[in-house]
Amino acid sequence: MRNNSRAGRPPHLCKRLLRRLGAARNPLVRRSDRVEGLLAGIAVLIALLAVPFAMAIGSADIAAETAASDAQLQSRHQVTATVLTTAAQPVASVGDTAPIANNARVNAVWQPMNGATRTGMITVPNGSATEGTTTPIWLDQAGKQTTAPLTHADAVTNGILVGAFTWLCVVAVLAGAFWVARRVLDHRRAARWADEWAQFAGPEAVR
Repeated sequence: MRNNSRAGRPPHLCKRLLRRLGAARNPLVRRSDRVEGLLAGIAVLIALLAVPFAMAIGSADIAAETAASDAQLQSRHQVTATVLTTAAQPVASVGDTAPIANNARVNAVWQPMNGATRTGMITVPNGSATEGTTTPIWLDQAGKQTTAPLTHADAVTNGILVGAFTWLCVVAVLAGAFWVARRVLDHRRAARWADEWAQFAGPEAVR
């Protein structure tokens, strides 16, 4: 009764995994099946070993971008600029499907930190390209308009993306290599099956 109950149970997870990899003792498992299982196990092992490698790359990128963020925060400052002239709106022709630019170049005046008032052309969003509108802009140490500094949150996000992309590239290479190897094994299995069938059924069955 005890043996019957065990016989009706599904195989253990480890046994199923070993069968999947071709490592379990089974006379029906071919040598090519064992090779395929071995390659699958190696691919999974390499993918797991690549996780700390990808994490190290992501951490290094976070450290580098955080240092760049600190440098940008020290060398850039934000001021408020007042638009002096309204930007000309582009005229769209009939049937024109080209995207409209989100930014515009306008003449504006601003007060740099520890400097005289300056006037010049700056880039602002279209919604702020109207005379009299005030808009925040970022300036470098020379008082020229520049982009906003990289934040620490952006540095962490970029580092995580770099690490994840690195790991996915490794997995993609492993998957491609395993697919090629499996195609080769399938071709050999099909050829061997055809030879065995020809020997069993005779040449007339192959015609």
